Amino acid sequence: MKTTTLLALGMLSSAALSIGCNTAADCPTCGTTQNGTVAVINAMEVPQASPYGKPFAVWDLVNHDPINRRLYVTDRSHAAIAVFDTVNDQPIGQVKKGFVGSVCCEPDRASNFNELSGPNGTVITPSYGAGKTLENRPLGNLWVTDGDATLKVFNLDADTVPVHHNDGSTTRSFAVVAVGLPVTNIDDCLRGTNLSNAPNGNPCGDMRADEPSFDADHNRLIVTNGDGPNGAFVTLVDTTDPMCPTIGASSSGRCVVAQFFFDGKGDASTAGCDPTVSGVVTPGPKCRHVGNNPDTDAATNGLGGSIYNPVTKKFLQSVPQVGANPEDSEITEIDPVTATVTNHYRLNRGNGAAGCQPASLALGPNQNLLVGCANREGQAFAPSTFVIDVSATGGGKVLKAIYEVGRVDQVWYNPGDKRFYLGARDMGNGSYLGIIDATNNMWLYNAPTGGNAHGVAVDPINNHIYIPFAPNARCGKFSAEGCIAVFAAP
Repeated sequence: MKTTTLLALGMLSSAALSIGCNTAADCPTCGTTQNGTVAVINAMEVPQASPYGKPFAVWDLVNHDPINRRLYVTDRSHAAIAVFDTVNDQPIGQVKKGFVGSVCCEPDRASNFNELSGPNGTVITPSYGAGKTLENRPLGNLWVTDGDATLKVFNLDADTVPVHHNDGSTTRSFAVVAVGLPVTNIDDCLRGTNLSNAPNGNPCGDMRADEPSFDADHNRLIVTNGDGPNGAFVTLVDTTDPMCPTIGASSSGRCVVAQFFFDGKGDASTAGCDPTVSGVVTPGPKCRHVGNNPDTDAATNGLGGSIYNPVTKKFLQSVPQVGANPEDSEITEIDPVTATVTNHYRLNRGNGAAGCQPASLALGPNQNLLVGCANREGQAFAPSTFVIDVSATGGGKVLKAIYEVGRVDQVWYNPGDKRFYLGARDMGNGSYLGIIDATNNMWLYNAPTGGNAHGVAVDPINNHIYIPFAPNARCGKFSAEGCIAVFAAP
């Protein structure tokens, strides 16, 4: 998501999380039913983090593999993916080679050049190798989005290094896939100048490849580029082709199936794509557009997260703002087989969802989609969260509006306890882990976290909740270096 307003947050105290929503008196049972309180039960050390060297201070999204029970954390501080065992809640090691890392002013969220930093997000896919052959490897491949408008592809069985290793020993077995134009001069990009004479006057390129999601039915992923000066777009990629060879004169590898430019130039249009301006595809079958009116349908404030719906077999992509009004947003539905836009689910004042500015999505039971709202992109709105119906006949109808929690960055659905978890880092009085009962869409509890705690993932077997922390008292013996805090019901 494009960040236009950043809020400086102070660190909260390390008081026990069972104190309630604000004070004990405020929360006899919080939302009713069971109150949903959680507490820190452990803290995992981040590989290579050290109070004497480089602490763990900047990260983006968190992901969990429920089959192999591994946690993957995008560690920008060490330009790596930190890997953890969630059976025993212990670090395993890292995946890294060639990531951008954090750009500028690392510990300071307000100064960090988020739009050029990485790694940003991950998806785990089956173990395809060269020649699009499915190999017998249990851990699969890891596709990682990075700050230079690329996807970097790793063999998790071969490329995961232990906690203690030499940097020269790291490997990346597969391709670097360009999905957009890279930055050509960071200084010019930061200053809004072009002293370096970048092509087309754009030293920023398309900035970072950001939020990905995976379609396991068709082995395809989508990834957003939402921060560049020439508009937001999504790239559809074939994950059976991790070597992604370049074909002919095209700057996009064979694995790039299509790109969707959120410019309002017509859902059916396949014209108007220019890889010298933005993206990597030319006019034709790979060139797609989103929205049918540039004034009211274009994405004007970047792109948020996405998720694949295995029932409708479509991707759902969040768009924080469409048109000129920051109250108006949408969830766009994309067919990964036909590479077409199939629905626009608007969130606005007309359906009671004004000012959501969606950042992240989680699909719960009964085709109920939890929309995690940022509520603060360019204009601040009160915290909110919405549950909408994304079934084939649901039409995106708002089923529940929740105002006890919002201003999130990442949300997660845990089928193990049937709860939604929300990384609500920008609540007015601090950062919280929001908890919602997915069986009835009832808000249960806001557990205080602190700092810039915005990523969240859950192991559905033990129901442990994983939240990255910069140096923080909640990290216990790792308080000076940062950690992955492990939360659970007491």
